[in-house]
Amino acid sequence: MGLPRFLSMPPLASESRKSRPYAVVDVGSNTARLAVFEVTPAGGLRAAFESKEVPRLGEGTGEDRSLSDAAVRRGVEALARFRRRLAAAGDPPAISVATSAVRDAPNGAEFVARVRAATGFNLRILSGEEEARYAYLGVAGAWHLHSDTIVDLGGGSLQAVRTKGGEIEAAGSGPLGALRLTEAFLEHDPPKQRELERLRTHVRAELRKLRGAGVVRGQLYGVGGTIRCLARVGVDLTNYPLERVHGYPLTRRTLARVERVLLGLDADERRRIPGVGGHRADVIVAGAIVVDELMRRTEADSLVVSATGIREGIAIEHAGIRVPAASETLAWRSVTAEASALGFSLPHGEAVRGVAVELFEALAPRFGWGASERLSLDVAAWMHDVGWTIDPWRHAKHSAYVLRHAAIHGLTHREVAIASIVAYLHEGDPFPAPWKETFHEILTDDDLETSRRLGALVFFAEALDGARPGISIPRGSDRLVLTPEAGRGARPSDRTVQRLRKPTRRALGLEVELNGR
Repeated sequence: MGLPRFLSMPPLASESRKSRPYAVVDVGSNTARLAVFEVTPAGGLRAAFESKEVPRLGEGTGEDRSLSDAAVRRGVEALARFRRRLAAAGDPPAISVATSAVRDAPNGAEFVARVRAATGFNLRILSGEEEARYAYLGVAGAWHLHSDTIVDLGGGSLQAVRTKGGEIEAAGSGPLGALRLTEAFLEHDPPKQRELERLRTHVRAELRKLRGAGVVRGQLYGVGGTIRCLARVGVDLTNYPLERVHGYPLTRRTLARVERVLLGLDADERRRIPGVGGHRADVIVAGAIVVDELMRRTEADSLVVSATGIREGIAIEHAGIRVPAASETLAWRSVTAEASALGFSLPHGEAVRGVAVELFEALAPRFGWGASERLSLDVAAWMHDVGWTIDPWRHAKHSAYVLRHAAIHGLTHREVAIASIVAYLHEGDPFPAPWKETFHEILTDDDLETSRRLGALVFFAEALDGARPGISIPRGSDRLVLTPEAGRGARPSDRTVQRLRKPTRRALGLEVELNGR
């Protein structure tokens, strides 16, 4: 698998520097969110600060969708708190938008004027198509898109985007938000069966009209707080090994389990379920039904949850970051963002990766490795020493933990898990026996063996300590031959070669030889 040309070069010192931060304020029908972003020269985007309020602008609207006086007051007060938080953060410039509740309200312009007078935020009211486009940009900044479908479920509306070749092919917006539907259809708590059936019938009818929400040709991606909430419940119910919801594959089977738990409970009981929280307990049932009907409509077996959406999409547009992009590019961008925040050495990581990739390419035919394994290796090599920022003496363990939780884009959960294990093994430590059970939902036995072998590659590369001999495996042999070459660093010492022999034999089944000895 070839990398973009700039990825094959050692990172420049400037690539870990951050740009001047700027803020994005997103005022939805249920929640309002603030994020302060920093960008690296490589295009790495990172949220340095985030805050959330729940003004529920879409609650208690009139028949004509007018915002109530109470909702307007809650919204202005929430944004005033955002303004104070930004002032404490150095008052970075802010881009502020409003979506469904304000868009649909006849008095939306009045709300915008009150917000401007009270806080200085100049809210731009997004159309449904603009909201869908920003959701697309946010997902395209985290995933290598092909012919896929993106859905953004908010409090007031649902946006759907169909892509072709990674670009927008069709997009639409419909009144299928979780808060809106809850108020319109679910009068009792817990809801009556007839209310749920009426809601399902309505959702099905609206989905048939929603542009962009046809049968999925590739992957279905889901954006929005309600979808993340459903994923968190699914993670807890299934004892899923990764706690991160970004990249979580919410299957129809797991969603059915989540629905069975939620539908029979009242809001107070739902609030106590791990992952639900107080401000979604009363709207999560409607949200689950929308997602269920959406997956039926699109014939998708699973929905990949994306933690990136409208706010990231706005930031991507503001920063001029190019999307769509390949997985390798997305991973590299996010690694540079993590380096700028955590302070680990990218030049060292790139040097280790260079040797590890030479080994990978020599061994890939033998072990059947492909692009997915290469991506895990790249990220693990770049970040194998990130744990030094926590504890130098146990840094491999901490590196593995950071990789499981950091916002590294472009990787599936399988690839994240493999990268985490590779980082753990880069010091030559044995594979922890309990991890086979820990990761069994994500990794097969073959994946675990691949992780062990890729860990040996990073160990091998770092043990060379700056030496860059030529690497070859003679056809039909079990010898890994190192050949010193002019201009490629120092010759490996005898001690280094001796150190490499046992782990290379154990993990890769190869005998290390130094050419010319």
